[in-house]
Amino acid sequence: MKPGTIFKWNRFPYPKYGGELKPRWFIYLGDTGLISTPIIAYICTTTTRGKKQLHHCLPLPRAKYPYFEEDCILDFDEEPYQEAKNALETNRDIETKGQLDHESLKAIYRGICTSKYYSKKLLLDIHTSFNQIGITGLKKP
Repeated sequence: MKPGTIFKWNRFPYPKYGGELKPRWFIYLGDTGLISTPIIAYICTTTTRGKKQLHHCLPLPRAKYPYFEEDCILDFDEEPYQEAKNALETNRDIETKGQLDHESLKAIYRGICTSKYYSKKLLLDIHTSFNQIGITGLKKP
């Protein structure tokens, strides 16, 4: 996986509000790099619950992002999930759906830089991950 990979995690094992295990859609933002053992991936989930009042969000309309099954948003006021990269890449419940373009990733980066849920370390790791795929010129945290 590389930054911008969109994937569907069927039977996502960490439901926020208890109850049934259901599919969730994620965007892979980056990871801790090769010096970390294991390499930890940073992934953010999307939601279809409409624009959250007073939250900083990025709309992801299906017309522009056909990888999603319906219109959704990326809420920057939610903490990203952290998972071992190897476990994500070998998980049979994960289906890769597509890849975001660089402009969309830049918009996501600008959004996460304003979020209180992304530490400086996390932002530095994501900044480095974006640089490694050719997204340069972003403000370093």
